[in-house]
Formats: sequence, structure tokens, C-alpha cells
Amino acid sequence: MVFDAVGKLSPSTGKNVLKKGGKYLTVKSPTSEKTEYLTFLRELVEAGKIKPAIDKVYPLEETAEAHRYVDKGHKKGNVVISVNHKD
Repeated sequence: MVFDAVGKLSPSTGKNVLKKGGKYLTVKSPTSEKTEYLTFLRELVEAGKIKPAIDKVYPLEETAEAHRYVDKGHKKGNVVISVNHKD
């Protein structure tokens, strides 16, 4: 599965790297299968079959700092903004 979470890949590039039967999903062009693919992706992560590359995690209050870090161009994975829900 290729999941372009930022929308930077062209569809042809994303699809060309897939193995037979693979799925391509991008945030740029919603499809009827989007929910199904995202559910499948979540299940793979939860089962430990794939591991997202996470460089840093910032709390919501430090979103500006997270953007500054990404803008430096040295990140080695994804930068996550953590949103804690308080009941």
C-alpha cells in the first residue's frame, strides 16, 4: 500500500511502485474506497505488520515549532501533532 498523506506524489508515481494487487491512496483525491483503505492501513499498523516512520511528536500547543522543524528540511520521518482529548 502507498499512502500519500501529504499529496506530493503524482498518482502515476504512487501506482508504479505497487506490487500486483497493491492499493494507492492519497489525501488529494477522495474516492469511495478511501475509508476502506484507511481502515485496512490502520489494521496493518495495529497488527505490527507495518511501522510508520515517526521522527518527532509535538503537542498541539507546539504546532508552530513543529512547522519550523519541518521547514528546516532535516526530518527523517513524519512529524506528528498530538491532540489530547480531555473528557
